[in-house]
Amino acid sequence: MKLTQIHPLTWGVLFGTFFARLATFFVMPFFAIYLATLGFSASVIGTIFAVTALSGLFMSFFGGTLSDRYGRKQLMLIGIVLNAVTFAGLALATELFWFYMLSMLMGMSRSFLEPASRALISDTTQADQRVIVYNVRYFMINIAAAIGPLLAVVLSLTGVKTAFFVVTAVYILYGIIISILFYKYPFEEGDGVKARPRLTETFRVLRDDRTFRAVIIGMIFAIIGYSQFNSTLPQFIALSDGLEDGSRLFAYLLTTNAITVLIVQYPIMRFGIRVSPIKSLFFGISTLSFGLLLIGFATVEWVLFVAMAIFTVGEVLMFTMTDVLTDELAPEHLRGTYFGAMGLTSLGQTIGPIIGGVLLDTFGQSSLPVFGSLALLTGCGAFFFAAAVRERKAVLALVEENAG
Repeated sequence: MKLTQIHPLTWGVLFGTFFARLATFFVMPFFAIYLATLGFSASVIGTIFAVTALSGLFMSFFGGTLSDRYGRKQLMLIGIVLNAVTFAGLALATELFWFYMLSMLMGMSRSFLEPASRALISDTTQADQRVIVYNVRYFMINIAAAIGPLLAVVLSLTGVKTAFFVVTAVYILYGIIISILFYKYPFEEGDGVKARPRLTETFRVLRDDRTFRAVIIGMIFAIIGYSQFNSTLPQFIALSDGLEDGSRLFAYLLTTNAITVLIVQYPIMRFGIRVSPIKSLFFGISTLSFGLLLIGFATVEWVLFVAMAIFTVGEVLMFTMTDVLTDELAPEHLRGTYFGAMGLTSLGQTIGPIIGGVLLDTFGQSSLPVFGSLALLTGCGAFFFAAAVRERKAVLALVEENAG
């Protein structure tokens, strides 16, 4: 695939996503610290983050469908504007009420922008090239996640309100550029046929598309496991008597994760294309579960690094193919709805840290009961991916039979 074959709007989304995520990672890893400096307790800070997750989860039922109903441009621009308002508000807010309101707005804006932008990539990219473009997007997000926090430290903007205004400016610039690109490169969605799906379309999709429903449930289990990387694992390392200098060790594990992603993404992408996206998710969650289980057996540091590499391979197997699979399953006029419905998987991000925290409180430094239980729970998702594989085969066989 030549770079000149990528549509200018797709380039706009890719670079806009990169710089928006870079700016977000520039400040959000330190958001909890910033809230603590304002005098909020740890439990209150946790509820602020929960409001964002729950708001995004609720709006997942409607955000993608709205982009199918009213167009990618409108929903993307609404999402971008809401993000800009959110981060400007975070720079100015001091009262708890406003942090709750802005956290809710953040979840809403994400549910508008993300499904619409990913559906736009599908709309403007040929079918045989989408897997590459989606992997480029995933790669750019990982790069942003790796260098965003480091950039904040280098520029000494950690926890400073100026950083929120930097993010605001990036979103404003993103909105201006994408508006210019939409004006310069207009396109007809759905081959010129404007679909008007109902706002309750997501409920119908989840009811009728059994393959997609199984994938959603499987991904919830997968993200329960993945969420332990940023919640349970660092707490366990910090509490463990057998592991020295927990902060240093976790920083090295973060680096191992980033390097492993860069090394394995391309070969895993080729593997996913050969075996099908759903099977890639099945192998991914199985590998992720094994990585969690291996953490449970880690009594020396080198085992943790091996476990992290395995865990990351599972992560890449799943997340490089999620958008590709969603695009493959979605009818053309419901792409936004399907990408929006994928936001329901954030339920795993909401409950995963809670489950991990309960296990840590129950078993303390006994790593095997903690991570063995998490591995077992995560592995339950493999049964749903296996069911999705069977259902997909049945659907394709029926289509082939009717065509014949």
